[in-house]
Amino acid sequence: MLHNAETPAALLLRAQAERDPVRRFALLSQAEELAPDDLSVQRALLMHGRLHERDGRRMDYSVIKCYLFHVFEHPEQHNEKEQEAFARELLHGVRLQKCLALAEDAAAFLHEYLTELAGEYMRIFVLPDRSHAPWAFGLALGGRRGRHMARPAYDVLHNLLSCPFYTKEEQRLAAGAFYRAYFKAMDGDVQALHDLLGEELCRQLA
Repeated sequence: MLHNAETPAALLLRAQAERDPVRRFALLSQAEELAPDDLSVQRALLMHGRLHERDGRRMDYSVIKCYLFHVFEHPEQHNEKEQEAFARELLHGVRLQKCLALAEDAAAFLHEYLTELAGEYMRIFVLPDRSHAPWAFGLALGGRRGRHMARPAYDVLHNLLSCPFYTKEEQRLAAGAFYRAYFKAMDGDVQALHDLLGEELCRQLA
């Protein structure tokens, strides 16, 4: 239920506390109507993605904003049209462009947005994926986690750095954000990833 005469800031606070994505989107949409040029509101809508469109009858991960990175980890699971759509939404989406136009420092905003999104992808899709490491009795086997997680991270980075829909600068920007998220998630255990990347790709991430 929406309250009368609520300010955009109050609606934003309520949206942040709301667990139901449909109600959260309704609150954010009302805040946007009241303050269409409020960067905080636009950013919240940007990160919300399409969660309010989820369908309980079928699994659709694409409603989760950070799932955009999946096309770089598993391009074989997406047709060419999806690959381009995901890649362009990540860096050229309409909501993102509005945020960048409103931001005092667009470069800093883009840096923060990509790093946060990459971190969410690591947390939601990469780290819990048991196909990346052998498991038994609920425990990962076979040595350091960093060694097992290096392969999916390499795939993401390699495909970002060769994405045909990005400029060289955009490739390095997106890959750098994912690398930072991976470094943080691995607590700095990145040697196995560096071994896979090789000197040239590591140099592009520097």
